[in-house]
Amino acid sequence: MKTIAYYISDYGFGHATRSIAVIRELLKTRDDIRVIICNKFAMKFIKASCKELPHSWDGRVEFREVQNDIGYILKRDSIEPDIERFKRVYYGFLDGARYYIESEKHFLMEQSVDLVIGDVPPFPFTAAKLLEIPTIGISNFTWYTAYKDWLTEEELDPLFTAYQDMDHFLELAGGAEPVWTEEGNRSFGFYSRKADSEEVKRMRDAVNPEEDKIIVYFGLGMKIDVESLDHYSLWKNDHCVFIVSSNTNVDGENIYKIPTEYTESQNFIAAADIIISKPGWGTISEALQSDKPLIIVHRRGMNEDENTIQYLQDRNRCYLIDWEEVMDLQFDEKLLATLNSQIDESVDKGDQIHAIVEYILKELGD
Repeated sequence: MKTIAYYISDYGFGHATRSIAVIRELLKTRDDIRVIICNKFAMKFIKASCKELPHSWDGRVEFREVQNDIGYILKRDSIEPDIERFKRVYYGFLDGARYYIESEKHFLMEQSVDLVIGDVPPFPFTAAKLLEIPTIGISNFTWYTAYKDWLTEEELDPLFTAYQDMDHFLELAGGAEPVWTEEGNRSFGFYSRKADSEEVKRMRDAVNPEEDKIIVYFGLGMKIDVESLDHYSLWKNDHCVFIVSSNTNVDGENIYKIPTEYTESQNFIAAADIIISKPGWGTISEALQSDKPLIIVHRRGMNEDENTIQYLQDRNRCYLIDWEEVMDLQFDEKLLATLNSQIDESVDKGDQIHAIVEYILKELGD
């Protein structure tokens, strides 16, 4: 049995959803693999996502709670970064790095780990490097480039050094990373968990039984802390019904909240006609896989977002708005025509999951 330690960022659920897609395919492809998932923030979600795994996979997925990184710190009632508060948290994160690396070294040795995969916390790569365990990073960004405009090079150096410890880096669509490894970054496109067509039909019937409404998915993400949105005139689009996440502070007759325990968000996205989202890679990927038009809410000062937006704009695959425009957004004929024109544009999806898993298995060996 080969053992993979799979480290997932603690920022939001996006890293978790795309990692689950890879893990499911790994376990389906080979029956001699054990995966230990390492994460804290999204662990309840991850466990729920793995609850329905086939019985043949029993004992091959394990869960270990450990906080791997800090992600972004956002302003209260905003989707914008709070850079001053972030810096204070970041310095504390670096202070604990030495202890974290030693702890992970002990864990990797104790579990006889054969391969470390990270999406994309920095310091697991250092722990593995010290033990000569091969490593693969998978992401559209690193925290080094995410923080580049906020910190000095000296402050960023621990992250830069840690990411240089990667043996392989699979750079996902929209990435604009330095070359991290001797072999160079390997490029892959968008991928996501597969939507279930029967579940999608059930959802459409539930939220729009008369089939006379436009279904709009409104996704801010689970790390966005915004107070009541009830006063937004957005919800007064009477010809629309809105699907929102369980943490969204809004209620109304035309608003359907995704149940807290429901994990397969790709099904709700496939059920929608239009997607409103921050530039989160996971949600965008699920929308692209289902050929849904995208309205992207712009967040300034975030390199990851800017790179993803540029990728989409180059392909005419998003309609960009500022946060202040969301509250008064009206789905009139002009906007609908603009959104529908996106679907005529192609984004090469290919079979990215199989290609990524094939690469991982090659590095894992027999």
